[in-house]
Amino acid sequence: MKKQVKILIYTVMVISLIACSFVGVRRIQTEESYKGVEVAIRYSDVLRIATETDRSLEEVLLRFKELGVTTLFVRENTVASPVEADLYTYRGLGKISLLEGYILKFYYPDVEGVKPESRYIVTEDKVVAENIYESYATKGIELEYLEQDGVYFISIGEFANELTNTGVGFDVDSLNLAASLGYTISPQLKSWTNITPESLDYVVQEIERINGVDTIYFADTDVPGVDNEEMQKLIQDHQLGFIEFTSNKQKGFDTLAKKTSEEGKHYKVIRLHTIGDTQLSTFTVPQLMERYELALRERNIRAFLFKMPTTVNIEEDIDYLQDAISSFVNYTTSKGYTLTGTVEDYNLPPIPVFVAILAGLAAIMIFILLLAELGMLKVGYILGIIGIIGYIGLLKLNVVIASQLMALFGSIMFPIYAMVKGLKETPRNMKETILSFLKIGAISFGGVLTIIGTLSRTNFALGINVFAGVKVATVVPIVLVLLILIFKKHQWDFKYYKGVLDRKISYGALILIALLGGVLAIYITRTGNSGTASDLELQFRQLLDNMLGVRPRTKEFLIAYPILMCLLYYGYKEAYIPFVILATIGPVSLVNTYAHIHTPILISLLRSAYGIILGIILGLILIGVLKLLSRMMKKWQIQTK
Repeated sequence: MKKQVKILIYTVMVISLIACSFVGVRRIQTEESYKGVEVAIRYSDVLRIATETDRSLEEVLLRFKELGVTTLFVRENTVASPVEADLYTYRGLGKISLLEGYILKFYYPDVEGVKPESRYIVTEDKVVAENIYESYATKGIELEYLEQDGVYFISIGEFANELTNTGVGFDVDSLNLAASLGYTISPQLKSWTNITPESLDYVVQEIERINGVDTIYFADTDVPGVDNEEMQKLIQDHQLGFIEFTSNKQKGFDTLAKKTSEEGKHYKVIRLHTIGDTQLSTFTVPQLMERYELALRERNIRAFLFKMPTTVNIEEDIDYLQDAISSFVNYTTSKGYTLTGTVEDYNLPPIPVFVAILAGLAAIMIFILLLAELGMLKVGYILGIIGIIGYIGLLKLNVVIASQLMALFGSIMFPIYAMVKGLKETPRNMKETILSFLKIGAISFGGVLTIIGTLSRTNFALGINVFAGVKVATVVPIVLVLLILIFKKHQWDFKYYKGVLDRKISYGALILIALLGGVLAIYITRTGNSGTASDLELQFRQLLDNMLGVRPRTKEFLIAYPILMCLLYYGYKEAYIPFVILATIGPVSLVNTYAHIHTPILISLLRSAYGIILGIILGLILIGVLKLLSRMMKKWQIQTK
């Protein structure tokens, strides 16, 4: 490669990485200023406390307001539920009964038109009866309505499933009482089958009757009315709630979020963290706090829903809820956060088009340099030019896909180039080993900056879009590093490759391959959010969290980095290929840490720094142990001779 061309490539790369750093600095400023925290409780828990302790609703609400609760989370009522005591249902509240027609005929013999084979909603509350009938009628469910002597009968007929599935509005008066006490209200809407403009208008009007409405959530797998202007206006006037680990599976959520985002310039989405009802019983208050604090600190969550356990002891349940809220409020305020009923919209600064173009160039430049290492410089030039043109064109057509592809490309190319340049056959002294290790980390960090520069957009930070190809970015660099190292040594020596394929494999080699396959399988399955950890590992993680505040990745500092240090110190040999596989995990994991855009950059930087420092320390210890073992072996061999 000519010197002038090399200077040009490095210049373009530096400019690109500076552009990525510019995006990163602006993102850090936004993350550091995002300090409002919303603390919510469920309306059903408030009702349960009031009912079972014989207190007024106002008294219970005031008590939780004193503890720092800002928001009342309320799911839309249904007529009934599989759980009979569900306080989000009219039956659970004791406002209606469900009777079979033949039984109803026995208790109310004078009511005309009762069908013995049908099922009926029975209530003495006219408002409840009219509310159920009107809600169902507006949503395309036509029911027979009967009345006699102040008792109201609604025939369910063929619509029995709608009792638990279709919403029938909210307890508006009670929610307005909560709003008058300073609560913001976060309603969670149910979906329904026959969605029409009229039914959507009815639901929107129902929401508008409630004072102090803040964030709108959705309860079911389908989000209704994503293309309806009234629904979109409702979200734009308030906020759209994203329940972590749930809303990303709701059909239509992404569409509604984007359509209410002013063409991607300003999203109205708030991310909420909570815990499942079945999980709640397995958590002590301190364990719950660890989970909530982690969501606050490391995932930029700013809305938190606290739930009350449902045991036979109401007083213990209340104490649990109050202790959890008090502990969390004390923690957040001590860390400089502010309690608020309305969390500010979280929006990262937009990335200008020319900055977005620059942000992708570094990965293409490193790709050209990698091909130059393999003696394919002309191919690198051609593919590099095609890549630049293709990236710019794709940015014009689809920013999300272009950003995802370039982030993935950068996350693969930089660790590969770092390992290929860093591993040499000649041994190094201790100083050279540490410097080479840091150089590999610095080159790999180019992949970090590429991810930051391309994906630091609000839709990625909110989880509406995500880093695509996590498994690919995990496996491909390891495979390519091995292939490139072998190719660099043997080039186009086909006799060597044929000899490798024809070579007989020993049982020891098969066992080693199986072990490596198992390690890689665990590594791959544990990548992302899908993997599980043992109790012992969870305890070790928690120990690191308590000691350091931010937990470094164990696969980096405990496995990959020490092995990489040894490879750099003793020199790379083909016999060490299994160790190259494990060592490459380090730079790859370093880069992939930043693929979680919802995690604040400063948290990820601290995690990476801890991993590198601990990795160097453990690497030096491992080298010392190996040198000691080597001396002992030599001494033993001399003695045996």
